[in-house]
Amino acid sequence: MEEEQQNGELTFKMIWQKIKISGVRILVYAMIGIIITAGIMGICSLIVTNSQYETKITYYYSGVEKGDDPWGGQMNLVDDIRSSSNVRNALVKCGYDEATIDVLVDIVIENLSVVPVSINEIKDGDRVVSNDYNYRIILAQNPALDRKIGSRNEYSTIVDSITTTYIETFKSKYNMTTKLAAIDGVSGESVNTVLNFSSLRQNLNTFAQELKGWAQKAPEFISSSQGVSYSTLASQVASLSIELDRYRTHILTNAIDGNGEKAYIELKLNEYNAETSAYAKQVSDLKEALASIQTIITTPGSSQNTGVVIQESQKLQDALLVATDKHAAAMQNQEIWTSYLNDYNANADNFAGKTDEEKKALYDKALLMANGIINDYNALLNSYNEMLKDYNSGYSINSLVRVTSGARQTTFSPITKMMFFIIIAVVIILAVIIAMVVTSKKGAMKIAALTGKKKTEEEDQIESAVEEEIAQIQDEEDKENLL
Repeated sequence: MEEEQQNGELTFKMIWQKIKISGVRILVYAMIGIIITAGIMGICSLIVTNSQYETKITYYYSGVEKGDDPWGGQMNLVDDIRSSSNVRNALVKCGYDEATIDVLVDIVIENLSVVPVSINEIKDGDRVVSNDYNYRIILAQNPALDRKIGSRNEYSTIVDSITTTYIETFKSKYNMTTKLAAIDGVSGESVNTVLNFSSLRQNLNTFAQELKGWAQKAPEFISSSQGVSYSTLASQVASLSIELDRYRTHILTNAIDGNGEKAYIELKLNEYNAETSAYAKQVSDLKEALASIQTIITTPGSSQNTGVVIQESQKLQDALLVATDKHAAAMQNQEIWTSYLNDYNANADNFAGKTDEEKKALYDKALLMANGIINDYNALLNSYNEMLKDYNSGYSINSLVRVTSGARQTTFSPITKMMFFIIIAVVIILAVIIAMVVTSKKGAMKIAALTGKKKTEEEDQIESAVEEEIAQIQDEEDKENLL
């Protein structure tokens, strides 16, 4: 021990002895440090703690945790919930005006988070028998939001609306339904064959578009009752569309007239001419407005609010895209009906020169063709409805996702329990070190005091001995002098 001290080295044994010597002081210092630290952290936690408002949704199908949608495709539920369209639609339902919504959308998205909570699976071997996947949708309190909404109660309203809007969109997107209805057959002598053709074309186009969408979303699905996929049914509708084109050709090449066919063609052409002109003007006006906005954005030192100007520019760009698409569609329809009118006019004289019996025969054939197409359409629609039933019986979308916890207020603090325990541990370590240092210093001072006292006593003893010796010598000298 003395050798270790002389060498200035600290061993674990020495440290442990110092800790035992400083035990009471360590305990006192640690208690004081913990009390002060806990108080400071408590105050800080109160200052930095924010409220947050949350709901919980639960998915009841396997694969959502990997980003799979109910049909086996890919989806991103976090992006879907936090999307601008979902948040905007939710704010509309909350009753905010358009100007307020434009400001709130980005702020809400910045403070909106989606957090997976738990995954509960029951398995039979490798097969998942039952499962549910929970997600918290959290809207954190934010000063910018506080300034824009009426009260903090609206946080709950907003997050609840975001949740329900998302679920409604989810169900609408993944539940297979159709609004297509069966078509009644045509008969009698007053059927406008061109109008009938136009109506059938619209129904077939809608049918084909729906099937294309389902074929993309559920490419592997084959109906148990119909034995076909959506792609197969779509090809059958395409074949029926060819029959419809033959029906149109029969009408136009024979210039069938008697129930206002030519007048209807001219009416539709005039409609699309007007649409084309209107959308062309709208596109021109939007481009001009967008150019003015861009000038403001690029002008140095502009006094206008840059953020507002950029938002307005984005709205104009979106409107321009829509108007451009509508203009293109109107132009396409204009071209189609122009060709119908040209074909009709080219054959008008042939129809006029036919006998009444010949005209009736052409008309009757047109009705026969139309009813054949209608019958096939209704048969395909019946198959389609049965396929939807087969699919939806396997996937009940209404039971795939639900709100399992309504909007409620919770709190969040950046000072976590782990952080608290780490800081307390550091405080205790510092208390131990400080206590050992203080004990060592006081021990050194005590040793120094004892050493000084010992030296003083030794010096007093020496001085006393010297004085006795001097006195003895003096006595001897006095005796000699007397003799």
